Amino acid sequence: MQLGKLIGQYQILEKLGRGGMGVVYTARDTKLDRTVALKFLPPHMSTDEEAKQRFIQEAKAASALDHANICTIHDIAETEDGELYIVMAFYEGQTLKYRLEHEEFAIGDALDVARQLGRALERAHEAGIIHRDLKPANIMVTDRGEVKLLDFGLAKLMSGLDLTAEGSTLGTAAYMSPEQARGEEMDARTDIWSFGVVLYEMLAGQKPFRGDYDQALLYAILNEDPPPIDEQRPEMPDALSDTVTKCLQKDRDSRYDGMTTLLSDIDAETVPAASGRADARSKRMVSRPVLLSIVGLFSALVLAGIVYQANRGDDASGHSVSSDVIAVLPFAVRGSPDLAYLGEGMVDLISQKLDGAGNLRALNPRAVISLINREGLDINDPESGSRVARKLGAGRYVTGDLLEVGGRLRLTAYLTDTDQPNQPLGEAAVEGAAENLFDVIDDLVTDLLG
Repeated sequence: MQLGKLIGQYQILEKLGRGGMGVVYTARDTKLDRTVALKFLPPHMSTDEEAKQRFIQEAKAASALDHANICTIHDIAETEDGELYIVMAFYEGQTLKYRLEHEEFAIGDALDVARQLGRALERAHEAGIIHRDLKPANIMVTDRGEVKLLDFGLAKLMSGLDLTAEGSTLGTAAYMSPEQARGEEMDARTDIWSFGVVLYEMLAGQKPFRGDYDQALLYAILNEDPPPIDEQRPEMPDALSDTVTKCLQKDRDSRYDGMTTLLSDIDAETVPAASGRADARSKRMVSRPVLLSIVGLFSALVLAGIVYQANRGDDASGHSVSSDVIAVLPFAVRGSPDLAYLGEGMVDLISQKLDGAGNLRALNPRAVISLINREGLDINDPESGSRVARKLGAGRYVTGDLLEVGGRLRLTAYLTDTDQPNQPLGEAAVEGAAENLFDVIDDLVTDLLG
């Protein structure tokens, strides 16, 4: 593709790379004046009708998954020559593959990536989609630390047409599950295996299964156990080692039954005070502004298990609504995009402080966020808040806003009765320096309880 060429409304800027299912370029959207990524079907596959259908399936699969950790698909189109291409959001950052090749991961950072990746897969599986080609090259980590799952070219709509011929093995050998290597029918547990391989690689600094050529590698996947991960990272918690081991069970029935259960275990993991490894990302954060340091501190607290996990696994759906049960919804974040992390983070932090205050019992933050994502609810809609609270058995719920301007924060929270979503029971608003984020949150909860 010639640089500078105009394809529809998109002007080609630079070639980013090539994969088995496409060639990717950056381009300028001349109508909206933004940078996008264009993925083209390789020329030699342009006459392959099955390849075209799989390429279209990739766009449909990904565009149907509106999630913060899944690459945004803007459009699918065709050139005048009949060449298909997908228009995707362009992200500043590196693939996880690049990061693994150039730095060592602290345990906390590996869990941060795993948590975000797990949420993307959880959303895909809820929609009946398995990825089937999960690997570091298909995972982008943006400069803001956000994980974006890419490339649904091998995804299978579990309730729809399977474009893979029976007995074939689509995917990348090192990350294939045993059933995938055997060409058997696959389900969401195939992604859980690949997720475990990626997590193992981040933690151990090497892949769990290796071979000099694909057949040797596939033999190892089918017949050998990976080196114990705690031999590579002696400081790693036993529970985390057990989580990785459970993901990599050759018998799929012995793996996690779904991403929600797996995420629950990951959320519960604790991180050693000193991992023994300092990666490039940690070093960069030292020189960032105080605001980013606060965000980094928050992430560390989440990973360390300090952030509250109220009533893990308890879903009150179907139970009677109780005025003593309260749900905290994600806050709307305005101002600095660096604080976007705290939208869902406020659910954890405020739930932690409200639970046990008097007779109050805060809902599991995981259950709240999962329900919102699963049903695609608008957190700014009062009726949505009432719907979440009622489904989970909460008689009251908290919504709010976080605004940052010039290094200062303003937090506003609203307490609402589930039966009267348009008439808040009370409002609390506090201000403070961004560097004192946790003190500001304390003040907000105190006022809210008052």
